[in-house]
Amino acid sequence: MTTSSLHPVNQSDSPQASNPFFTASNLLSVSRALLTIPFAMVMLERADGYRVWGGAIILLAALTDKFDGVLARKLNQITEWGKILDPLADKICAGVVAIVLMVLHDIPVWFVVVILSRDVLIFVGGIYVKTKKGVLLQSNETGKWTMGVVALALFLMVLGAQSILIEIAVWASVVLLAVSLALYVKRFNEVMKG
Repeated sequence: MTTSSLHPVNQSDSPQASNPFFTASNLLSVSRALLTIPFAMVMLERADGYRVWGGAIILLAALTDKFDGVLARKLNQITEWGKILDPLADKICAGVVAIVLMVLHDIPVWFVVVILSRDVLIFVGGIYVKTKKGVLLQSNETGKWTMGVVALALFLMVLGAQSILIEIAVWASVVLLAVSLALYVKRFNEVMKG
């Protein structure tokens, strides 16, 4: 699971980028978002071994996140759709997992609010910049690390890991979420000022 952030890209900056929707990498991104459906079903039904199954689905989603980028580069399928779908799928996954854990009382409500608020702000900001400036703010390393640590925290909660591990992952996530949002706001202002 990776996140949106900071490098502006438009068609003139990337002449090699085309915009087909149905590419292998884009379909992997879509499949990652769709994996939230069986995840929610398994977790909310609380059948035998539901935490193991939930964790397995998260790992499968992480693999799609890994390979959609690899395939895009390998097959020369870097598209504008892909630049939108990849971080959007990450946000959907993180949001659904967090909400399911909240329903199960396995996650602090304030942490869910932090995750969702930050992702909504970045998503709305990205749409605004794209509409006004024709610029797509792409993921950067800070955003990718942030989503990785958030995914780890959520994964540990799904598995019911020891509370100390979860606490460390949660607070590391909070720090990275704040840093990545601050960097996004900085870049947003730079792009909007031209």
